[in-house]
Amino acid sequence: MTQLSENPPQQPLPGGWFLYMLKLIETGLRPSLESALSAHGFTTAQYTALSVLRVRPGITSSELARRSFVKAQSMAETVASLQSRGLVQREQDPTHARRLLLHLTDEGAAALAAVEQPVTEAEAAVLAGLSDASRAQLASTLRTLRHNLQGLSD
Repeated sequence: MTQLSENPPQQPLPGGWFLYMLKLIETGLRPSLESALSAHGFTTAQYTALSVLRVRPGITSSELARRSFVKAQSMAETVASLQSRGLVQREQDPTHARRLLLHLTDEGAAALAAVEQPVTEAEAAVLAGLSDASRAQLASTLRTLRHNLQGLSD
């Protein structure tokens, strides 16, 4: 009698499979994320900019654009919108008079904190069923992918 294996051999994944899966996840998450953000008056671009500035205060608009993988012109529009709402401020770089550095204002930090709960809930739904170890491995893998992506845009 032949025994069936509980784990049949896996077929090699076709080229592009990982990119396809990443796109499916992003596309599936986008509607709930956009809904949560719009309820707080944000676009995904604005939320991304504020989130980056929270962890990397004092960068320029062009650096923010590079970190967000958008064109400098798009980021300039996003920053102008956030600045007009009093959520970010530009300060002259003390070491280079022509550079303007971006910082969250107290209002920007508060606005970002107000939207954290729905964003965290959406993230939790996507990560449901993953152990702490799997989440840590995923975080490490995503950092590596992000780092590798920077090399593609150079």
